[in-house]
Amino acid sequence: MAYRVVNEARMPQVMELWDYCFEKKDDPFYQWYFSEYCGKDSMVIGGFDEEDKLQNMLHLNPYMLNIRGTQILTPYIVGVATAPEARGQHLFRPLLETAFEVLRSQEFPFALLMPINAGIYLPYEFSFCYYRHKYEMPLEKLQTAQAGSELKVARTGLDKEILAKLYYECTKAWNGAPLRTDFQWNKLLKVHSLENVKCAVVYEADEPVGYMLYKLQDANFNVIELMAQSATARNRLLQFAASHKSEAKTFTWLAEAWDKSYLNFADHNVSGSLQPFMMARCLDARLALAKLNVPYNMEENSVVMLLTDSVIGRNNHLLKLKTAPGKLEAVSTLDNEEVTMDMGAFTQLYFGAFTATELAEAGKIKVHNAEKLSVLDRLFPKTRNYINEYF
Repeated sequence: MAYRVVNEARMPQVMELWDYCFEKKDDPFYQWYFSEYCGKDSMVIGGFDEEDKLQNMLHLNPYMLNIRGTQILTPYIVGVATAPEARGQHLFRPLLETAFEVLRSQEFPFALLMPINAGIYLPYEFSFCYYRHKYEMPLEKLQTAQAGSELKVARTGLDKEILAKLYYECTKAWNGAPLRTDFQWNKLLKVHSLENVKCAVVYEADEPVGYMLYKLQDANFNVIELMAQSATARNRLLQFAASHKSEAKTFTWLAEAWDKSYLNFADHNVSGSLQPFMMARCLDARLALAKLNVPYNMEENSVVMLLTDSVIGRNNHLLKLKTAPGKLEAVSTLDNEEVTMDMGAFTQLYFGAFTATELAEAGKIKVHNAEKLSVLDRLFPKTRNYINEYF
């Protein structure tokens, strides 16, 4: 088997395997993806047999993420597929290792993916860094607090200017959120248009203060994305959703992990639950640490951290992290480690999904010097993580 970046001449094999495993050739998304995006603004890595036939593949679609106040270009792994005749031959690991090497050579510190089955990726030290609050209920059970008569909702087209402004205002304080450029918005809205996604905008004194992208399909009101600048604006949009009892019987929504809309529900059985959503993995720990935005209230201190990586050998490090206000120096050391963690735990710590103390309590960090956990807690404070990209 030979693993390589797929060139244009081999793209028809990629298209055939996608058609076999995912959307079919006559699907609007398939037609858009391969005519306007794949291989142009993204990269495909494939495994080829001795006859140069594609056996497996993964696609790498780039997103600029705001991670702890630093913009970090991060590939999103999608389209992971293996031809049926090649399954069971343990071809995934060398494919993934090739992707890791390519991405490290291009100085990507992290990679993202949305797993169908987390068990596939956990052995490769991917870990969940994004969670969502999942609501799934009869539409008649959806209840909200009063939103105020001054808020008006209008069904609109997919107005990029309104959506982009509200998305930026709502997500600028969140961590790990993609920075949607004009290119990203064009891509997203093109696909939404193909998939018949509808839009409702809530106004206060003629000023847009929130939007909801949604689909009505198979008697279900499915919220694709909801952004609101206030709780009242959010409640007004949910009231709009609840008014669709003649068009839908059920309601689904993947809200932010910290959403509290359930506090208004009379039936506690539909309060929803926290759901793992997106995984990430550190590909280059030294590079990631060099990009870290260190808090200015950080004190002068140090912690010796042993980082282990069972897949990327060059990502094993014994480092002394020397902290100061707004500064971090990571140097190799021969000192005894004070904390030990694998790349999965390090990624969760860096992304702010959990504090060092929480990870230690969960057995994800081995602690040799308990006093040093507080150093990591201050260096990597917990954050509110959000992402809502699917391709």
